[in-house]
Amino acid sequence: MSDKISTLVVISKDGELGKVELPGVRVVDAETYLEGGPEVSGTGVTVVNLCRSWRYLSRGYYVSLLAEARGQEPMPTVHDIEGFLDPRSRFRGLHEAGVDVIDPEEARARLKASKAAGRDLGDGEVPPIRVWEQADIVFRAPQSTEIVDLVVVLGHTDTPGMSRLAARVFRAWPFPVLDVRAVRENQKWRVFAVQPRRLARVDATVRDRLLVALEEGPRNATIDTAPKKRSVAVLFDPTDPYRASTPETIERLERVFRRRGLRLETIGTDDLDRVGEHDGLFVRSVTGLDKPAWRFAVRADALGMPVIDHPQDTVRCSNKVYLYELLKRASLPMPTSKVFGAGTTYEEVASSLGTPFVVKLPDGSFSAAVHRIASPEDYAHHVPGMLKRSPLVLAQSFVKSEFDWRVTVLDGRPLFVCRYHMVPGHWQIRSIAGAQVRYGRVESIPRDKAPSDVVKVACKAASLIGEGLYGVDLKVGPDGPLVIEVNDNPNLDTGYDDVEDGDSIYDDIVTWFEKRLPPERATKEPSMTPKQKASDDGMAPLRAPYGRVPVRHTPYASYEVMGLELEYPVVDRDLNCVSEVADLIADLAGRPTSDVDLGLIGISNEIMDHVLEIKNAVPLASAERIEEVLAEGVRRAGIVLAGRHGARLLPGGMHPWFRPRDTKLWTRSNRTIYQTYQRLFDVRTHGWANVQAVHVNLPCGREEEAVAMMNAARLLVPYLPALAASSPMAEGELTDAVDTRLTWILEHQIKLPESCGDLVPEPVTSLKQYKKDVLGRMYTALDRLPDADPIRHEFLNARAAVFKLSRDSMEIRVLDVQECPKMDVAIGVFVKRALKRVAGMLPKLAAAPQEALVADLRATVRSGSRARVLAPWAPLDAQRDADGTLPVSAVLSWLLEQAFVRVGAEERPYLE
Repeated sequence: MSDKISTLVVISKDGELGKVELPGVRVVDAETYLEGGPEVSGTGVTVVNLCRSWRYLSRGYYVSLLAEARGQEPMPTVHDIEGFLDPRSRFRGLHEAGVDVIDPEEARARLKASKAAGRDLGDGEVPPIRVWEQADIVFRAPQSTEIVDLVVVLGHTDTPGMSRLAARVFRAWPFPVLDVRAVRENQKWRVFAVQPRRLARVDATVRDRLLVALEEGPRNATIDTAPKKRSVAVLFDPTDPYRASTPETIERLERVFRRRGLRLETIGTDDLDRVGEHDGLFVRSVTGLDKPAWRFAVRADALGMPVIDHPQDTVRCSNKVYLYELLKRASLPMPTSKVFGAGTTYEEVASSLGTPFVVKLPDGSFSAAVHRIASPEDYAHHVPGMLKRSPLVLAQSFVKSEFDWRVTVLDGRPLFVCRYHMVPGHWQIRSIAGAQVRYGRVESIPRDKAPSDVVKVACKAASLIGEGLYGVDLKVGPDGPLVIEVNDNPNLDTGYDDVEDGDSIYDDIVTWFEKRLPPERATKEPSMTPKQKASDDGMAPLRAPYGRVPVRHTPYASYEVMGLELEYPVVDRDLNCVSEVADLIADLAGRPTSDVDLGLIGISNEIMDHVLEIKNAVPLASAERIEEVLAEGVRRAGIVLAGRHGARLLPGGMHPWFRPRDTKLWTRSNRTIYQTYQRLFDVRTHGWANVQAVHVNLPCGREEEAVAMMNAARLLVPYLPALAASSPMAEGELTDAVDTRLTWILEHQIKLPESCGDLVPEPVTSLKQYKKDVLGRMYTALDRLPDADPIRHEFLNARAAVFKLSRDSMEIRVLDVQECPKMDVAIGVFVKRALKRVAGMLPKLAAAPQEALVADLRATVRSGSRARVLAPWAPLDAQRDADGTLPVSAVLSWLLEQAFVRVGAEERPYLE
C-alpha cells in the first residue's frame, strides 16, 4: 500500500459512493478488502466501513473484524457493532461518553407516570420532558424548538451549536453516519434515539458532507492519551449454585490483581457487550457449550484476548469419551475403561471391568449422571435412560478410596493440591438426597509436599488439553495414580483450596495473564487542535500514581494498619446532587470504569450514581500517610469535577436538602446486586441514597484477637455518634436527631432484621459462632425472600461493626463523614486506639446487656454529645446519677484516656 493512503473506505459494491478523488483516501469494495491483497492490508490505516450490513458474520462484520486483525482502525469496530445491538449498552455507551440521555426504560416510565396523572402525551415517539410546576415535578410534551434531529458524519454536524454533542455521540458509537435525536430538558440536550445510517439511505447532501469529513478527518470529542491500564474481566454470577469461586475469592483476586498493577472487574452473564472493554477474560461461571459462559469465551477469543476457560478447553473437557480417547492415546494411567452403546449387556461390561463399575454420561458434570453399578438391576435402572440421552456411555472399573486427589494445574504447573474426601457414608465427594446437597471435607496440601507421582501424572494430563487452568482428579490404586478426569473451570475457593499456598496461588494466576496481555500503552492520539490539546492539559499529573504501593505477602497483625473509606455526594455549583461520578472516574482512569487506583489512592462508585468513595487503596500503618492519601484523592477529584463538570464534593453525613426520590442506581457494574437491593428494599430513601459514612477497617489478626476486637467494638460503637455526628438536617429541615443519618440506617434494612439487628453487634465467642449466629441466620432469612441470591454475601450485614472475612478485617461503619479528611483520620485513630485498649481490658469490665447498649446508641443518635447513657461496662460509677446514667462526654473522655496509653508520637497529635 502506498504510504500516502491513510483512510480506506469500504463499500459493498464498486461505484456505490460515486467517484471519490481525495488525497490519502481510497475506496474499495468489500470483496477486494476481504481478499486481503497488499494494497488493503497495511497497518495504521483508518477503515471507514460503509457496507450495507454489519450483522453477525456478514461481509460488513468481517471487514471490521479483519481490520482489527490487520492492525488497522475500523470504524465501527466489531465491539461497536455488537454493543450497539443492545439498547442498554447503546445508552450506557452514550452516558460514558458524557452524553445526557433518556433511555427507553426511562421514556416508558415517564409516559406511564404522565398517563397516571391524567396527561396523555402521545405514542412515545418523542419522550416527555421533566419540568417543575408549583414545586413539583411533572412531565409535558416537548415543543418543536425543544427537539433536534442531527445527522452526524464522522463526528461532524452542520447544525449550529451541536458540534460538541455530535462529537460525543460519535465518540461513543463511531459509525460513519449517525441519525441522532435529542430533546431539551433543564438546559441540556438529552439524546433519546441514535441509529447508524447505511449508505443506501445517504442522499447527495450527506454524501457531500461525508467526502468533506473524509478529507478533514473524524472529529473526536476528547483526546485521551493516558496509558491504558490493562484489565481482565472476571465472569461471575453470584446466584449460580455451581459457580467456580465464592464472592470472597473474587474479592481476594481483585486485591492481588490491584497489587500487581492490573485491574480485575467483575461482569455478569448479561454483560456480553462489555467483554471488549477489557484485555482478558477469567471465567468463574459454570461452563458448557449450552451455558452463557461459552458465548463470553468465544467472544473474548475472537477479540484476541487470553481466556480462562478457553473455548477449546471447554470443548475438550466437556466430553468424557473424548477425554478417554485422549488419555488412552497418551498412555496415561486410567481405571480400566470401556465405551459402549445400545445392545451392550451388563455381563459384557462386568466381564471387562469387574464389579462394581461406574457408568458416566459423556457430558455429565458435578458428579451428576455418574452411577455405581453393582448388579444387573442397577444396570437396568440406570443405563437404558443414559443411552436415550447419548449413543455412547463410558464405563470404568470402580476404584475405592477415602479421597480423590485434586491437582489444579495452570500453564503446565501445579497451582494447588487438595484431597477431596468422600461424603461420609457415600462413595463420591458430593451427595444429593432430595433438595439436600452435601460435600466431603477439603484438605489443602502444600504443592511442594504433594506426592510427586500424582502431580507428574496430573500435569501430563492437563498438558493434553492446553496451557490454561484445569482441575485433574486422580485416585491412587495399587499400581500408582490413575486419572479420573480433567475439568475445565475448576473450583478455587478461599478458605479451602488456598489454605496452604495462600497468595502465591493468586499471584500465579495474575502472572499467567500478565504473560499474555498486551503491553501497557498509551491509546493512539489522533490529530488535535490547539483547543483540544489545551483541554487535555493537566490530566497527566492527576492520573499519575500517588506514592509507592507496598507489597505484603504475610497477614497483618491486629491493629497494625488501617484503611479508611470516605463517601461523598457530587453536587453542582448550587449544591444540588448531580450524576457526575461516572465521568469523574472515567476522566481519572482514562477509560470508562467503576473504579480507579491511582497508586495509594482508590476512587470507586457506590450504589447511587451521585455518590463516590475515596480510600487508601491498601492498608497503611501511618496515620499521617493515610491523611495525605485521602487529602490528595479529594484534591484530585475536586480539580476534575470543578474544571470539567462544574461540580464539587460535599462533605458531611447527609445532604441537608436533597430529596432521594429521583436518584438513580449505579448501572455500570454490579447491576444485579443493586437491582436486587432495589427490589427488596426501598432504596430511594435517605437510608440508601443520602447517607455518607466513613468506614474504619482494621486487620483482625489471630482468631482470639478478632473475637476480642468485635466484643470491644460492641462496647464502643454506641458512643461514637456523640463524637462524629454531622447530619442534623434532612430535606431542608432540622430533625429530632443530631445524627439523622443513623436514624435512617436503623430502619433501611428493617424488612430483613437479621441483616442489621439493632446496629450494635451481638457478643461473639468464636468465628464459627459468628458465621452460624450472625451470617447463618441472615442467610436463612434472606433465602425466604424471592430471587435474593445476588446479595447473599457478607456485605449484606449492615451492623455498626462487621467482620470482612474475605479480607481478614473488621469494619466500623457508624461514623458520619467529617468536613475534612484530617478529622476523619483523627476519629479513625481514636477508634483504633480505644478499640485496642478496651479489647485488652474485657475480662476486667462489667457485663453489658445488649438492650442497654442499644438504648445508648439511640440516645447518642438523638442527642449527640448531650446524651446521657447507661454504659454499664464503663468503670465510671462515681459519675452516675441515681438512675445509673452518666454524660456520654464522660464515657468519651475515659475512652480518650485509654487511647492515649502507649500511643506513638505520630498518632498523638490526632488524639490531641
